[in-house]
Amino acid sequence: MRPSFCRVLRRLAWVMILLSTALGAGVAQGQANPFATSAGPRTEFDASMALELRSFPRRGELGQDRLQPSAAVEFTLRRDFNGGADSVTLTPFYRFDQRDDHRRRGDLREAFYSHLGSGFEFHAGLRRVFWGQTESKRLVDVLNQVDLVENVDEEDRLGQPMLSLTLLRDWGVLEAYLLPGFRERTFASADGRLSGPFAIDEARGGIRRVARGRVDWALRYSHLIGEVELGLSWFEGTNREPDFAVVGPVEAGVPIRLRPEYGAMSQFGLDAALIRGDWAFKLEALRRGGDAPSHAAFVVGFERTLVGAMGRADLGLLLEYLYDDRGRRTPLLSYANDVFAGLRIGFNDLADSELLAGVIVDHRSGRQVWSLEGSTRIGRHWRLAATARAFAGVSALPAGNLEALLEPGRQWGALVREDYFELELTRFF
Repeated sequence: MRPSFCRVLRRLAWVMILLSTALGAGVAQGQANPFATSAGPRTEFDASMALELRSFPRRGELGQDRLQPSAAVEFTLRRDFNGGADSVTLTPFYRFDQRDDHRRRGDLREAFYSHLGSGFEFHAGLRRVFWGQTESKRLVDVLNQVDLVENVDEEDRLGQPMLSLTLLRDWGVLEAYLLPGFRERTFASADGRLSGPFAIDEARGGIRRVARGRVDWALRYSHLIGEVELGLSWFEGTNREPDFAVVGPVEAGVPIRLRPEYGAMSQFGLDAALIRGDWAFKLEALRRGGDAPSHAAFVVGFERTLVGAMGRADLGLLLEYLYDDRGRRTPLLSYANDVFAGLRIGFNDLADSELLAGVIVDHRSGRQVWSLEGSTRIGRHWRLAATARAFAGVSALPAGNLEALLEPGRQWGALVREDYFELELTRFF
């Protein structure tokens, strides 16, 4: 029997209350442990509990529900010792979703050991590392797998097992990564939303690559040259972006079963940013080869910040161009020949309120992805966030013909009924 949403919510609330009480209010708010001396170990603990409700104006392609409530808890425990030179970080996460079985799961976001030395850093364990500069698409950010079941904007990432060494020198920062283990991309279940008419199976050994059994690795060099922040990276290993094989027949009213397959990949990446006054010019580019035919892609654009343009509020104007030479064979949620335009408003108020609105337009097909994200703090411990996303100019399936989704360039039809509005209320402890 599926547990009721209210019952799970009460259990999560009790867990948060007990943890915050046991560790003390000072530690729970991210302050140093009051029992630790200045020279001794120090413990920091942060926790949050979030209630989320997604509302869809229409039922899904296979009759999925319009409302999708969920709740999530996340803890971060950090223990410093040896005068702060060594530390251990642990970040468990759990979400309960009333509709989607694939979102009803626990995960270790991070669990790693760190050592800070003279001119170097060493990390070992499960970490999340972010690369890149642009707003509309994280093109070169390749170390961590996308947690697509959390959000379709590809901003959420899974922790990756790794050993990393960072050298800090006058001539730049050099990072080396050894990446044992591989994590598959997460997908919504057939009963969940933002899945369209698809049911994604686990790969079940679908990692097919020449380098099978070998460990992935990566290098990155970054440096500030004058006003330009430059990053060069190389990745060798398993492609985080899967191909899909159709499993079984395609029938009307039945989910299309797909199996993800992950091939070998070599990727050279470039990211750069130039900050000059109110202007920020940004670039991400890559060249990727491996099992699949090699291809190139880039995102280039700028952000202009108008300080005090709206009274106390600052207004940011964003414009980026996204290109991928795979054209019509570019995967869903990637962009072959699109323009992104957006507005960012920082209200500069005590509630730290902010708003980001944007649209990605394929100027050839007319397809559009609209998004609106805003958040504000309520008191000291609460934050309210709202997100709206709409897929416009997307061709509907002809008379429910699911086979059309398997044609190149028609995958966006899977999202024709997936516009949604989301509210999230978070309590910080």
